[in-house]
Amino acid sequence: MFKPVALVFLIAPAAFALNNRSAVSVNGNDVNPCTPASPCRSFGAAIAQTNPGGEIIALDSAGYGPFTVTSSFTISGAPGVHAAITATSGNGITINAAATDRVSLRNLVLIGGGALTDGILHVQGAEVRVVNCLIRGFGHAGIESRTGRMTVDRSAIFDQAAPAIGIGILAGSNATDLVELSISNSLIEGNDTGVLVNDRATAMVTACTISGGESGVQVWSQDGVGAVPARATVESSTISYNSFGVVAIASGGDNTARIYLSQDEVSCNSLGASKNGGLAAIYSFNNNRFTENASDGGPFAPIAFQ
Repeated sequence: MFKPVALVFLIAPAAFALNNRSAVSVNGNDVNPCTPASPCRSFGAAIAQTNPGGEIIALDSAGYGPFTVTSSFTISGAPGVHAAITATSGNGITINAAATDRVSLRNLVLIGGGALTDGILHVQGAEVRVVNCLIRGFGHAGIESRTGRMTVDRSAIFDQAAPAIGIGILAGSNATDLVELSISNSLIEGNDTGVLVNDRATAMVTACTISGGESGVQVWSQDGVGAVPARATVESSTISYNSFGVVAIASGGDNTARIYLSQDEVSCNSLGASKNGGLAAIYSFNNNRFTENASDGGPFAPIAFQ
């Protein structure tokens, strides 16, 4: 007589087991178990059904809604799929995970509503990797990292612009955290500021095109942390059609802002390079081309322009 009860206890753990691989679909339902055979409708529901370290994939083209990541996951759109996250008021994707977690975002499209929000906001976590994503129309920043490491590769970050702040990619911390930003093979266009590196942050920008903004690459230190200068290295990139190509600003105290340039094309800007503040410096390895700017902003030296 007790066999049915025993059977229930045997089945129950399997029924509530989390997936190593979950899926979302335009035809999914958030009451489903989020497996590829029975997908959910939203990434948020799929995250709740997935083991940390697992994968979540969008099977077909649809809008899947904003979500928050609280553990290590890989979240992707399948090849050829338009996996969109439209955020009309808040952030598109927020990463607020453990300090040791790593999150990968791949083949996603994030569209903002112009409010003072971020496409991808990295609040906590060891590393976030953004690969082959398109991010457009967020009022604060397309991507913002406040801690750990942020890697952006083969992505397009468009049209984060006025009337809000309008930064393509922003790295900086107002706490004690250090931020490491790496951007490669990406198009950053039509933002008020293409790449902004603030206090306690370093950036490596390689093989990118940064154009059509007020500032292309800006390093701005203002928080009294001279021992940890804000700095960026820009290599093999094109910075064009901005009001200011590269800008280093050190605001008072012992703040230090540094930009290193190597093998870059800085062209068709109103001012190629500009620095402001005694501890602001732009270093050139003497292998850059400054052409067709209204003013290059030199003279440039192989060690420092200051």
